[in-house]
Amino acid sequence: MVGKLKQNLLLACLVISSVTVFYLGQHAMECHHRIEERSQPVKLESTRTTVRTGLDLKANKTFAYHKDMPLIFIGGVPRSGTTLMRAMLDAHPDIRCGEETRVIPRILALKQMWSRSSKEKIRLDEAGVTDEVLDSAMQA
Repeated sequence: MVGKLKQNLLLACLVISSVTVFYLGQHAMECHHRIEERSQPVKLESTRTTVRTGLDLKANKTFAYHKDMPLIFIGGVPRSGTTLMRAMLDAHPDIRCGEETRVIPRILALKQMWSRSSKEKIRLDEAGVTDEVLDSAMQA
């Protein structure tokens, strides 16, 4: 009787292990296929959309885009309509606009602070960071 119980328990463990191995194998294969799909080049033909490019409703052009394409940054000076532009762009379902940043004004303020401080100006000059280098960096 005890031998039969051990045999049934061993058989149950074998069945459970087999089902588990089969289940994990299936998921591993699905994962492998997803990785292969991601590593293949993007086919832009399947990601085309039609965009209206003018006021004429019939003047539509087809542009290819994909989620892995580079981001576009739009900037402007204060009070030039950039907030309105961001709100209008963000209203479109295929466009995502982030919050307005204060990066550029902060960088410009740092540059002004460095140029006003004679001690900092000497340090920057000794490091080879001249006004031309800073101006070039600001323009980039």
